[in-house]
Amino acid sequence: MSGRLLNPLQATARIAAVAGVTFTQLVRMRLFLVLAAFGIGFLALQFMPYQGQLGVEFRGVQQLQLIKDAALGCMQLFALIFCVGATALLIPRDTEDRILYTILCKPVPRFDYLAGKAFGVLALLLLMLLIMDLLMSGVLWLRESSLIAELQAGLLQQGIATHEMAPYIEQVHAAGNTRDTQLAIIALFLGYGVLTTLTLLFSCFTSGTIVSMIFALGAYFIGMFQSQLFTAITAGGQDGTSPLMQHTQQLVSLLLPDFSLFTLTDTAAAGTPLSWAMLGSLALIAAAYMLMHLLIAAWLFAHKEF
Repeated sequence: MSGRLLNPLQATARIAAVAGVTFTQLVRMRLFLVLAAFGIGFLALQFMPYQGQLGVEFRGVQQLQLIKDAALGCMQLFALIFCVGATALLIPRDTEDRILYTILCKPVPRFDYLAGKAFGVLALLLLMLLIMDLLMSGVLWLRESSLIAELQAGLLQQGIATHEMAPYIEQVHAAGNTRDTQLAIIALFLGYGVLTTLTLLFSCFTSGTIVSMIFALGAYFIGMFQSQLFTAITAGGQDGTSPLMQHTQQLVSLLLPDFSLFTLTDTAAAGTPLSWAMLGSLALIAAAYMLMHLLIAAWLFAHKEF
């Protein structure tokens, strides 16, 4: 019984060890320097001219909305590039540095090695998203505070009483950093967790880093627009959807998730409320896809010649 209990603990320890090495390896590549460009560009938004022709009651909303949209868009683009680029580099880099052969000579299961690689990428991605989120939250809080003060002064000049300002102030709060914005960032991280394991899967049977990146980016955009893609193909047919097309759609949906499900940043920016139940469903979907990708990748990795 004690031996059976030790196996999951030993597997967890192996995965954590590989994840730690991968995290350190990615940090040494200095990929996190992109954060500096993000910070400089994001802070520059504070000095951009905004729509001055709007009434005083709407200027604050427009400013906060622009800052939040730009920050969420940068997070989404950065996470996409980082997940695909960093993950596609892992196995070729380990092969070139002879690290892979050292690891495979030890009693390390293929699944534990690949899972450790994926979690190492996700750990660094999570850290970077947290830093960007803190920067965005801080800037939004400072801008929101100053804009509310300006709004109150402007409304007083228009003769609006203090007790009548609540609806206008609430609009400014809604355009700032809300709970739904944070839920959207978590959903974004879950989606790129799936993309990380999918890229790792492609790395197990492709011939190089560039090919893996092309496959991963192609799969991501197919997943993002798969519903529109199959709808357009179905609409173009004269006799309805053929059995072959139905099987193709089911196969694509099985291997590739609908990545648009995880892209809730536009939904949050538009003010649509999100729920923890929705986020829990997305977490289960992401976990299922990540496990499936890692299992397939481990099988391919075991049959690959190095």
